[in-house]
Amino acid sequence: MIPVVRCKDEFEVHVNSEALRKLFEQVRKRKLSADEAVERLRHLPFEDLGFAKVDHHRALRQGMPEVIFSQGKTPRQVADIFNRLAEHGGRG
Repeated sequence: MIPVVRCKDEFEVHVNSEALRKLFEQVRKRKLSADEAVERLRHLPFEDLGFAKVDHHRALRQGMPEVIFSQGKTPRQVADIFNRLAEHGGRG
């Protein structure tokens, strides 16, 4: 699975090397500003929830998606982690 970053304009960046190359190419061709590209990648690679760091970039680095290590977490915390992963396409 490949993590997905959704931005306020509903653009999705599937975070793999090809998608990153395309994003960089858009900036190079001035079809996208550097600030817009940064906004699209804002939560990479980690999102700190206070009680857990969600790795939205893990599949790119490790070839495997993020998992939830629930030991020591409350059911609410596990649900919050799951929701953050789902909001990013469920592919952390």
